[in-house]
Amino acid sequence: MDSITQLLFGGVLAAAGFRRSLGRRAVIAGGAIATLPDLDVLADLVGQPSVIDIWLHHRGVTHSFPVTLVAGAAIGVAIWATERYWAQGPKPQEIEDESARSKARLWAWLWLGALCAVTHPLLDLFTSYGTQLLAPFSNARFAVNAMPIIDPVYSLPLLAVFLFALLTRRHAAAAQRAAQLALVYIGLYTTMAWGVGRHMEDRAREELRDSHPVAAAAARVDAYPVIFQIFWRRIVADLPDEILIGFASPFRAAPIRWQRIPRPDTAPVLAAVQATHEARVLRWFADGRLHWRLLPDPAPQTAGGFIVEARDYRYGLPGDSILGFWGLRFRTDAQGRMLEAPAPLAERPPFSRAGLRELYDGLLGR
Repeated sequence: MDSITQLLFGGVLAAAGFRRSLGRRAVIAGGAIATLPDLDVLADLVGQPSVIDIWLHHRGVTHSFPVTLVAGAAIGVAIWATERYWAQGPKPQEIEDESARSKARLWAWLWLGALCAVTHPLLDLFTSYGTQLLAPFSNARFAVNAMPIIDPVYSLPLLAVFLFALLTRRHAAAAQRAAQLALVYIGLYTTMAWGVGRHMEDRAREELRDSHPVAAAAARVDAYPVIFQIFWRRIVADLPDEILIGFASPFRAAPIRWQRIPRPDTAPVLAAVQATHEARVLRWFADGRLHWRLLPDPAPQTAGGFIVEARDYRYGLPGDSILGFWGLRFRTDAQGRMLEAPAPLAERPPFSRAGLRELYDGLLGR
């Protein structure tokens, strides 16, 4: 999910469990801790890494369950220690009671830190991008195709509850109940989003069984959320000789209109490029869903050379970006040897009123 939603969710979680015991500062701390894993993006900006480095490291070790649990707990203990350092010391007759209260606050801050930190990879798990939940012990990417990266229906209720819990002084109990209800809502909404995706995948498989009875049995089918909502889905089906891409909504009963994209014939040049480190990283990042295109290089100084394009086709919209928003472009000689470092390929369409209308129509199944 986007970093703002991560912050809001962490703050609401803190309000749901710790607002009454730790005060309003718990809401601020929970939000800050929940968004800290995205500091890996800031590190990328400072270091000016290549796109390969970004694919390798974003949602990596800072987004794993073991690291966020330990780091979050440590941050919680540090907050408790800072709070205790700046607090005015108790009177002698209050020392015993103060010790018990301090111990309770220690455990409250520890749990707040651990739980709010681990919500970050948990929320990211339900998007298609992929998250290395077991880093640094494994670089396996986990993804559930339930939620888009940004969804106002998901985030705006969190914003309302976050502000209420942060700004209200006298209604701690009401803020805590509102936060608990918001978490229930988020759980139900995420479950519905996951169910919509599974329903659309089952529907696509049924249609494929009618049109491709042999190939459909082994076809990989996924329904990816597009953007801003959970209902209009990009359906991708991998068949042996072609890729099928369509867009569908549960509100439209008509058959899915597939766009058929043939797979390129195997060629020595493609095989050489696909064996490079950069191509292997992209294949890992894209969960194996890469479309390859081999084109003659128009540059006169590389006569007989090729341009090889690899696109991550999990994402994309109807039209020019049907094969995806990003990938890599390789320049090779006639034997497939790279002439330069691969260049990022980014072709996300600009925001337009027509695109918004298409999203609205697709959502309603028109």
